[in-house]
Amino acid sequence: MKRYTQLHVWMVGILLLVQIGIFRFYWPSFETKSWEFHIHYWLVTAWYLLLIFQPYWATHGKLERHRTIGLLGFMIAGGAIFTAISLLDFPLKMVERWTPESKGPPIPFYYGTLVIELVLILAFAYAVVMGILRRKQVEEHAWWLTASAFFMMMPAVGRGMIVFWRSILLPEKLNPMFIAISAEVIYIPLLLIFARKFGKIKHPATYLALLMVLVRFLRLPIGKSEWIQQLLKTLIQTS
Repeated sequence: MKRYTQLHVWMVGILLLVQIGIFRFYWPSFETKSWEFHIHYWLVTAWYLLLIFQPYWATHGKLERHRTIGLLGFMIAGGAIFTAISLLDFPLKMVERWTPESKGPPIPFYYGTLVIELVLILAFAYAVVMGILRRKQVEEHAWWLTASAFFMMMPAVGRGMIVFWRSILLPEKLNPMFIAISAEVIYIPLLLIFARKFGKIKHPATYLALLMVLVRFLRLPIGKSEWIQQLLKTLIQTS
């Protein structure tokens, strides 16, 4: 328990990283975003705020508050998962708009992104469920929920990298791999620093978070699969 007394300070950094990553994608086009995106944004923000306040309350003599707010927190996590699922049709909409003259990524990139986002949703949900099941084992409970922040952060970091590279490269020079690699350069060291700090390098949640890196690097091979493309179009409706 003692090693988590400063966890709330560390989580402030994660919250800031996520907000910086998503800022240019969300705020300049605030009025045109769908209601699902607005709700998802604020639920995810609320989850990160809980990951700041909950460890603070738990380690600073406010356990009852921690437990009471925890019930609300798991409802927030459920809402974030539900709204994330409702947004899975976004990459398919990008595919529908794609033309051979498009300057953006190729079609497999969007299908691969859809698969990655689905896998991240499942990983986040699993981490939250494990956090609930391990609520009486303090360190297990704390690390599973801390790991959930890493499963939720990459869409925001990835979008931040898209904005960054677009600001310094011409569209025809923008390679999707620049985005993927630069996002992982942030994600991997940060995850390992957290895991080392809190003594969880050899932990299932850490291994799962690292496995997500491999899945993301397989974005294009996954997206090129015709049967995966057809399955996604069958399962996910666009409007």
